[in-house]
Amino acid sequence: MKDLRQRLGAAGVDVGELEVFDEGLAAAVKEFQQSRGLIETGVCDAITWLNLVEAGFQIGDRVLYLRSPCFRGDDVTWLQMRLGNLGFDPGRVDGIYGARTRDAVREFQINVCLPDDGIVGRSTVEELMRVFGRSREHIHGVRELELLRHSGKAVGDSSVACFGSLYVEVEAEMLAVRLKALGARAVAYAGNEQSRLAQLANDGGFDLVVYLDYSSNGVHVAYYSGFRYTSPAGKRLAEEVSKGIERLSLPYAVGTRGMTLPILRETRMPVVVVGVADARGWQIYGPEIVGAVSESVAAFITCPAG
Repeated sequence: MKDLRQRLGAAGVDVGELEVFDEGLAAAVKEFQQSRGLIETGVCDAITWLNLVEAGFQIGDRVLYLRSPCFRGDDVTWLQMRLGNLGFDPGRVDGIYGARTRDAVREFQINVCLPDDGIVGRSTVEELMRVFGRSREHIHGVRELELLRHSGKAVGDSSVACFGSLYVEVEAEMLAVRLKALGARAVAYAGNEQSRLAQLANDGGFDLVVYLDYSSNGVHVAYYSGFRYTSPAGKRLAEEVSKGIERLSLPYAVGTRGMTLPILRETRMPVVVVGVADARGWQIYGPEIVGAVSESVAAFITCPAG
């Protein structure tokens, strides 16, 4: 409890002197979850705890380099933002020190006459803080937008991973069948371990991913957005899917939102999470929702820029 309070406080959440996990502390956890783009349950689950740990790192606290498992934290986030604003592309800002971030660090080091070892120690941090010429736009977002304008293709040339959390596997299978009928190469997997599903998507090289799940309220369509960065392609796909579901006139409010769930954060392609309020919602309206999602995905594939 003491560690939880300290980490919440360090993350800017006021927890006072709470000694037990009561409604006040649950509200503080919800506030943190909302600030990090997580589902606001008020429960400090594994994903929330990992985010709390990551929030405790500031640039310069530790030496960063490519390793397995990758470094994760707000220090990596700062590094990726700074590199991208200086014109060195680390990929999207996800707080994960992967190969693209390492390559961007090496490119920066060459430009400032440092050994290009991809290791972010004191000298590299000092140069990152010293160099001027910062842009307000992150270079990866600019490149992703440009790619959207030129990446349309036939549905038959595309591949889609249809994921579902446990108990929504039938709908994920149904979505794969619908997309196959439209000509796409589609596969379905189910599971609650989002990091494992993200790795499957990355290894499979899919063009995009749809993850079906439950939501706490109504219908939400989530895309990757966090750490002051939003995926243009993910947001565009979410908007297309949301419009398709809205046309069904379901008895639910439909909205889009940016989140940092592992399935969104750890994948390298456009991904949306479609959440429906409860099991009954999927049982009654599942076929209609799946049909709308499949048509929206096909529309995005052929014209991603809208």
